[in-house]
Amino acid sequence: MQHNILNELRTPVFLINELNNVIYINEIGEEFFGVSSNIIIGKKINEFIPNDSPVLNLIHRVRKNKVGITEESLDFSNVNFPNRKVRAHIVPLSFDNSQIVVQISQLALSEMFQSQRINSKISKSFSSMVDMLMHELKNPLAGIKGASQLIESDLKENSNFFELTQLISIECDRIEILLNRMEQISNNNIKLEYESLNIHEILNHCIRVAENSFGADINFVSEFDPSLPRLFANKNLLIQIVINLLKNAAEASQNKGNIKVKTSFNSNKITSFGIEDIPTPLPLQIEIIDFGIGIPNNLISNIFDPFVSSKKEGKGLGLSVVASGLEEMGAVIDVSSNPGFTVFCINFPVRKS
Repeated sequence: MQHNILNELRTPVFLINELNNVIYINEIGEEFFGVSSNIIIGKKINEFIPNDSPVLNLIHRVRKNKVGITEESLDFSNVNFPNRKVRAHIVPLSFDNSQIVVQISQLALSEMFQSQRINSKISKSFSSMVDMLMHELKNPLAGIKGASQLIESDLKENSNFFELTQLISIECDRIEILLNRMEQISNNNIKLEYESLNIHEILNHCIRVAENSFGADINFVSEFDPSLPRLFANKNLLIQIVINLLKNAAEASQNKGNIKVKTSFNSNKITSFGIEDIPTPLPLQIEIIDFGIGIPNNLISNIFDPFVSSKKEGKGLGLSVVASGLEEMGAVIDVSSNPGFTVFCINFPVRKS
């Protein structure tokens, strides 16, 4: 029964037993290895991939800890197809922990760097507009902030209104910093400043912004792990990223229902950066979960590329900005989606400075 289910998956999947013998491989998996199931089934997995492959180490860890692992950029070369990068999901079967399921999707090098090249072109194409934006936006922004401060002086006795005027001032400051950052991008002179942050203070601020704007009719549910260490990141860029994801979640929920914001420590989250492929733990995890319409299957694999959007009037730049911003901070983002349930999962490294 489970073999029929695995064969319906549109990515390579194989199943190995406690001796690391392949006991099942789906049709796409046969194409991936370049061999038929008659040849590979019954053979040890290390007959088809190198003994020093990190895949074998991850399989050993999954078998030992009985907990699944996701690897974002993994060397999965073999004799027939060298120099391949994949995303791998390695999990034990729920009803038989001695059997391990390995699901993989190939990443071409050209695909890995495509978004970086496109984002660079986008930045250059906007550079001629920055001076005009700085002049046209900073002036009314100063007026908004000044008006907010005048109102604030008259409303100190009303805590609710006073909090809202403070929120306006904070967001005006953040917009000004964002505009300054745009100016730095146009001059190729950008340098992010990092600081030690309480991630829950950041998330609560973003939720507060959402509740008083695009998410006024949304019920935001917080599920925070209070034991998480502090996060080392750029504060304003992180706020920009989280608000962008909350706004997408609200739109997918058609501005009603629940959105969950969850934090946790995921010690099994590991990825590899750079040409040396050194595994890097990314345990600080933020999940933004909505129960809306979901992302179409034909878009989900490219959802972080510029100009890709499921919205009728969307420009497809929001999630590209999210992905590039997280990459600058050494973090990764992944998404899984079905109608009625979508999860954007962000993972940060633990750093002290």
